[in-house]
Amino acid sequence: MGKTTDLRRALKSSFFPFVRELGFELDQRHGPGFVDFRRRSDERIEFIEIQWEKYGRPRFKLSFGSVSVHGVLSHGVSIPASEVGPGQAPSYVILYPTGKGGSTRNWFCQDKPLWFAIFTLRRLKAPEQVCAELLQHFPEVLQYFATGETGPHCRIHRNPWSRDSV
Repeated sequence: MGKTTDLRRALKSSFFPFVRELGFELDQRHGPGFVDFRRRSDERIEFIEIQWEKYGRPRFKLSFGSVSVHGVLSHGVSIPASEVGPGQAPSYVILYPTGKGGSTRNWFCQDKPLWFAIFTLRRLKAPEQVCAELLQHFPEVLQYFATGETGPHCRIHRNPWSRDSV
């Protein structure tokens, strides 16, 4: 069993059904490193992507955004909306539980900092605790989809080489 197995299972049992109820469809084409969800909203395709930490630690970030149903042009290549993720979208947002960005330490983490683990004698948070933290901040994702406004735990990123297709 890998270091992320328990956290992945917890997400599959709590977060995945939650976003499916919101109308998002699961896309696991880019797994196991990425898990995507997409739904159509008027003339836009909204996406949510979970990116797992590449060294196998129990950490992930949640990116989200929307693109035209016609897709995007990224680096001069036309990409259908059904395949667009944060790396191809003209802009996207990352939800950070701490409200800060940067290192993977600011992602959703099951592993605790070493100093905290020493004082609590526990190295890992319960996977359900990480899922609860994600669901606690998830209204900021829905706010962005509804109004375009970002919450205090969100950071916008722009890809200058991408634009919506016409």
